[in-house]
Amino acid sequence: MASDFKSIISQAMALRAQRKIQEAYELVAKEAVQHESIKRCLWEHQPVFWSDIYAGICLLTRRNGADAAFVEQLWGKPDFWYSFHRHAGKFPNNRQALAKILEREFVSSIGTCRALHWVVRDKKSQPWGILSLVDISLLHRRAEVLLGVLPDAPIGLSAAAMLTLFQFYFRGLKFNKLYSLVYQDNPHSLKGTLHLGFKIEGHLRKHVLDPKSGTHMNLVQTGLLAEDAFNPNNERLMRRLLKSI
Repeated sequence: MASDFKSIISQAMALRAQRKIQEAYELVAKEAVQHESIKRCLWEHQPVFWSDIYAGICLLTRRNGADAAFVEQLWGKPDFWYSFHRHAGKFPNNRQALAKILEREFVSSIGTCRALHWVVRDKKSQPWGILSLVDISLLHRRAEVLLGVLPDAPIGLSAAAMLTLFQFYFRGLKFNKLYSLVYQDNPHSLKGTLHLGFKIEGHLRKHVLDPKSGTHMNLVQTGLLAEDAFNPNNERLMRRLLKSI
């Protein structure tokens, strides 16, 4: 049975590599009728996980092999990746090798990789940054969120990306909590996080080693519950930036 399960998942991944997202889901759904282990993971293969998410000034597209040049550009800017994730792993210098990594990431299910990555684009589809959910827990319905947008991005795009995520994550997927770990030396990021309704849950003293200074840094843990995501302030922002609530 284990080999059958792996075979079905591999076939689904191959179909997604051909951008046959619906066909991949139907394949898994067909097998789920007969196999309980496949039935339990059927939700992870729903096409919604690979669909573009468009709202107002923001478009989120799942990161894939075709985005290798853009990712290469971002990772070539030390200030960007330092702000996005100071301990982000290095990608290979070879673009073809990078494309393979991104494509493998794209075709994998949320249950396999425990992460979702999108390219943040404006309404004309111009790419400006990366939005990621990492350390996703399907059991506890929570994940850590990371957002990195180029400094010359259109005004409001960062907030729009997060608000678009709230709609998808809380209303669509019915997850319970988002959390963000903010470096204490980044007050701008903390202010923006709190403005979107996140609450400070604790301070982690000298929790991580900063790669630039070589010193241990404090982190501020913030969290946002589903019940707080659509507060009056966020609803006003959604009406302005997303044209909906």
